[in-house]
Amino acid sequence: MSNHLDWTETLPDGWQVKPLRAVTDSMVSNVDKLVSDDEIPVRLCNYTDVYHNEFIGPDLDLMHATASAQEIERFGLSVGDVLVTKDSDIGVPALVVETADDIVCGYHLALLRPLKNAIHGAFLFRCLQARPVQVQFELAANGVTLFGLPKASIRDARVPVPPLPRQRAIADYLDRETARLDALVAAKERLLKLLAEKCRAIVTRAVTRGLDPRAPMRDSGVPWLGEIPAHWDVWKIGHLAAVGNGSTPRR
Repeated sequence: MSNHLDWTETLPDGWQVKPLRAVTDSMVSNVDKLVSDDEIPVRLCNYTDVYHNEFIGPDLDLMHATASAQEIERFGLSVGDVLVTKDSDIGVPALVVETADDIVCGYHLALLRPLKNAIHGAFLFRCLQARPVQVQFELAANGVTLFGLPKASIRDARVPVPPLPRQRAIADYLDRETARLDALVAAKERLLKLLAEKCRAIVTRAVTRGLDPRAPMRDSGVPWLGEIPAHWDVWKIGHLAAVGNGSTPRR
């Protein structure tokens, strides 16, 4: 089994290993979901938005709340920012690909803002998806059943840092490949849905029409059932089987 902790020894020439604090401005949001009359209306990008979406933009159905001017200035989202879940299911990243003036990073999230000329946001997003970085988060997490990721542990996590042109090339390649795989998965899911519908249709026809397509038919007298083979009967389930509910045994 491969060791996710020895990846730093196999990096290509010219690549470096740096902690996130050296390549990002990292912040942990304290913007809550409350609405206050003396604050400014905003849309919150919350934990579930990051957990369920790889890419963040204004087209998402974001929660309406309020925040202070200082919170908006500090936690307002910019294109290229990477958000990371820091509680419960930790270390799930999402990339901000489009934003608006009223979109703010919500509670239970860390905001990583790539430093200019240090790391490309799209590459950082892919780094945080990689197993070697995820292992660092898992080892640093606090808790037994509900986990929390301290800000210091996020800042200390190490990532590979190739030259910027190489970062962009890798991010573009991964965008193309993941889009292709997503399309294949979607096509497979559509096929599975069609096969499931066909299976249901076959079962329904067999149990309501029989196997002989030439058998004479008659009206069943049941609107939803329609016609059945002429020599079939229609019975209530209660005439054919004992029907009961589950119960809890006496102690």
